[in-house]
Amino acid sequence: MKKLLMPVCCAALLAAATAEAKTLVAYFSVPETTAAPVNREEENGVVTVGGQVLGNTQYVAQLIARERRGDLFRIEPRIPYTTDHAELVAQARAEQRRRVRPDLKRRVDDLSRYDTVFIGYPIWWSDLPMIVYSFLEQHDLKGKTVIPFVTHGGSHLAGTPATIAKLLPGSRVVADALCLDRDDVEQTAAAEVAGWLKALDLK
Repeated sequence: MKKLLMPVCCAALLAAATAEAKTLVAYFSVPETTAAPVNREEENGVVTVGGQVLGNTQYVAQLIARERRGDLFRIEPRIPYTTDHAELVAQARAEQRRRVRPDLKRRVDDLSRYDTVFIGYPIWWSDLPMIVYSFLEQHDLKGKTVIPFVTHGGSHLAGTPATIAKLLPGSRVVADALCLDRDDVEQTAAAEVAGWLKALDLK
């Protein structure tokens, strides 16, 4: 029986397609200011890096994307959240009680390009922010490796990796999520991210 050889052009296309399989780092972050200096309340949710004010989760997402050479995607609502701390807390609570699914400003154009998807978010009222539910429910992540990372103010993971696994039964959801206290992000995030990614041993 003759051995069938793949034409060179087809082999090259297959290799190119494999090379294009990338990492996506999708994150939700609401910095309550984008200007330095910041006040005490704003300090809880932001990191100042090189004079630029970033949300805690935004900063961690950027670190992961840099380490993995991945694409960044910011999860945003069509109607922006308030940056007033007290109003934001109340809005988050009201959305949770009503199980609201805020409209997304935009969706990922071509998920077929990605085999690994990191999902980052702050813990709001011991749960995923409702906008993250919107993102997970409106994107087909079947067959992909989904890896959560979290910033929090004392709630730790709050069981959210298990919540994501229930929402995405066709995905491989990694239970070993990164969990960073918001008070430590600026000092420890770079080392924590590097060590965590190494322990995950991703291809």
